[in-house]
Amino acid sequence: MNIWKDEYVLHTFMCDAERKARLTAICHCMQESAGRHANAFRLGYEGMQANGQAWVLNRMRVQIDDYPDWKSTLYVETWVQLMRGPFSQRYFLLKNEKGETMGSANTFWVVIDAITHKPKRLKSEAEIPVIDRIPSCGAAEKIGIPENLQKTDNHIVRQSDLDLLHHVNNVKYLEWILDIQPNIKAIRPRQIDLNFVGQARLNDLVDIFNHQQFYQLKCGEMEICRAVLT
Repeated sequence: MNIWKDEYVLHTFMCDAERKARLTAICHCMQESAGRHANAFRLGYEGMQANGQAWVLNRMRVQIDDYPDWKSTLYVETWVQLMRGPFSQRYFLLKNEKGETMGSANTFWVVIDAITHKPKRLKSEAEIPVIDRIPSCGAAEKIGIPENLQKTDNHIVRQSDLDLLHHVNNVKYLEWILDIQPNIKAIRPRQIDLNFVGQARLNDLVDIFNHQQFYQLKCGEMEICRAVLT
């Protein structure tokens, strides 16, 4: 189980109007596979909850060279490349039915205390094997935001936006950014980088700011997320 492998048939609800897989659907598949891999070592949601801890996604980069089609099968491979203190780095390979690589991704996670929400060393004695393998996407980095961003949209957090921890699911931030793109081609970027720096909760008003390829999401003066879309 050093490298976890899953396959997902791309159903109608996972695809856009041109019968291509949505980037958000691909991200959901990746996170499902990450959760299954962690569960195999008792480090999934329930195992972490028993220890009074939780995984929080801090940074993510997804690079897609070829978006898969409706009814095709997406193959996801994932492994942990780093586990150090409260930090973990996980990579993904995305493949088609021919075994050809269609994309890759990197996620950087932090273990937090469920009460204080502060970073904390993993309590569990279980360890996920570490594989020193980095695909073409490379590592997600901290994003610098220019000063001239303009407010372009907003979103009130609803029940459907929340995850198991009662925070906005990180893929939702990506969905809101893609929803303000000018055309259907723009919702299939080659690369998206996201930094998750805060948390939005039910009924929060999230403002979306944008300049060229840069995006920033804020609740009042509190920054929630930064993104760069290529």
